[in-house]
Amino acid sequence: MKNKYFCKSCKGVRNHEIIFDHKVSGEEEDYDYQWIKKYRVIQCLGCENISFLYIFGDNQMIRHISKDEIDYYEEDTIYPYFIEKGNEISAYHLPSPIKEIYVETISAFKADALILTAGGFRAIIEALCNFLKIKKGNLEERINLLHNKGHLTLSESKRLHSIRFLGNDALHEIEKPKKAQLEILLEIINHLLSNLFINDKIIKGQIETVIDDYKDFKNLLQRKITKEMLKKDFLIDDFLGKSRRLITKENLKKFLVELNNEINNKEIVFLEIVDVEKEIYKVIGEPELSFFWDL
Repeated sequence: MKNKYFCKSCKGVRNHEIIFDHKVSGEEEDYDYQWIKKYRVIQCLGCENISFLYIFGDNQMIRHISKDEIDYYEEDTIYPYFIEKGNEISAYHLPSPIKEIYVETISAFKADALILTAGGFRAIIEALCNFLKIKKGNLEERINLLHNKGHLTLSESKRLHSIRFLGNDALHEIEKPKKAQLEILLEIINHLLSNLFINDKIIKGQIETVIDDYKDFKNLLQRKITKEMLKKDFLIDDFLGKSRRLITKENLKKFLVELNNEINNKEIVFLEIVDVEKEIYKVIGEPELSFFWDL
């Protein structure tokens, strides 16, 4: 095959083999107009990824090579659409409607709808603020609040302002951004969403992480209790073992208050308080497995 085409799997221009080829041509004699359409199924000779290639050309598609020389060209379109530089993250772990806006924005970017892509990136920030219950003020103020409330670093909030500027220009001024600009913004959006919503879910249960939520503390506590512990007394540190390092002293105090309240209210039935001050508990049952994980 003479021409090389972009392979979305290899992320580069590669040689392809034609698996299926069909051509349709026509003309309009009154206007001296001829055209040709080529439909091809192609396979990358490197990774064997399969794509659909549509080629269109007519006798008006001319390039001037020199003063006295012209060249006819054809336009190639490869399906499914792809992002040439950069990657899209898996939207599985993203909350709605952030997921919906992200997927639609990526689709717009793949289709080279650059103004819509810039607007979509801006809309993702709006959806993020709504999800984190930051709804007061304009987008500039809300981005600043993302930093002030500890959701973003100062550097991250500055990057979001860059997205806001480009999105405003695209939507209000109908100013088409450069593709290279959007490729940079895509990386910023991917990094932000991964840090806020994806990374923790991926590593949860795989490696140890700091515990700052009571639900996670209770899940950890339940996983530490075994049949061999039944009818025996233990210090809270005995239950936690090495995992005690994952919890600050301040958080542990808060968690134990909630734990004691749930025990007293019979919401937790596998533990009994022996000594509140000394943090001693008796195991009187096995935790139900349904409580273990909240993935």
